[in-house]
Amino acid sequence: MGSMNRILGRSGLALGLALAGFGLAMDAGRPDPEVGKSYRVPYRMTETNHFLVRVRIDGKGPFNFLVDTGAPALFVGTEAARKIGLAADPDVFFTPIGKLEFEGGASLTGMRARVEDPFQLVGMNALGLPGAAIDGILGFTALARFKIELDPSDDRMTWTRLDFEPKDPSIPKAAAKAQASGEMRAMNALGPIAKLAAALVGKQPEEVLNSQGFLGLALIEGAGKLRVSAVLADSPASAGGVRAGDTIVRIDNREVATIQGAHEAIAGVRPGDRVKVSILSDGQIEELTLTAGEGF
Repeated sequence: MGSMNRILGRSGLALGLALAGFGLAMDAGRPDPEVGKSYRVPYRMTETNHFLVRVRIDGKGPFNFLVDTGAPALFVGTEAARKIGLAADPDVFFTPIGKLEFEGGASLTGMRARVEDPFQLVGMNALGLPGAAIDGILGFTALARFKIELDPSDDRMTWTRLDFEPKDPSIPKAAAKAQASGEMRAMNALGPIAKLAAALVGKQPEEVLNSQGFLGLALIEGAGKLRVSAVLADSPASAGGVRAGDTIVRIDNREVATIQGAHEAIAGVRPGDRVKVSILSDGQIEELTLTAGEGF
């Protein structure tokens, strides 16, 4: 009987471990709730025809990042890394990042980035050619997690999260310490040359990157009118009384009938600013004042 109990005990333990393993396997196979979600990500076209989006890294920012499908990974410039408090280990090629947030609501966690100043960024920033400081590059390991739809006549891209996790590019163990090839050293030398050129010919002015004001409105235009398609919960627009279906007539005494016009009207709004919004609701004009929250 004692022998039978021991056999049953071992069988019960094995069954318990098997069930536990089955539960872990089910958890591992559980779909990511972000997969399939779409986000409208604002971007700007620079004077050099580069696409920039605004990001926050571990809650710090905003920063301007270049959208570059030809870059193999995520790159963070050394100055941006200093502001974030992102310390790169000289013995490790990639540095872990907790959370990467994009204007428009998309985000990624558990990313790894290369902290360095690629010569393209040094050269363009030195001369101020894009009209905006570039703080880093969004490469394949970040962009490949989304299906990206881009219409140059629209000021926002559509990013849809994919069920795809790209691998980091293969890096030899000694890569972090190895000396770059002669070709790469020559290309990296272009950065200091551009800095010298900037000192001689002058640098183009660039914008000061500040956090934008946030109202919490989703808009749609048509038939010469600008309507509210959705109001984000707990947003300044929600608190101020704006409802889905309302028509935006004026923003800060400026008549607006297009999404582009609305963006231009609030371009200078900062967190805490009071924004006057005239809406047509149920056939009546209402004058509302919204206090902008903190956006990107």
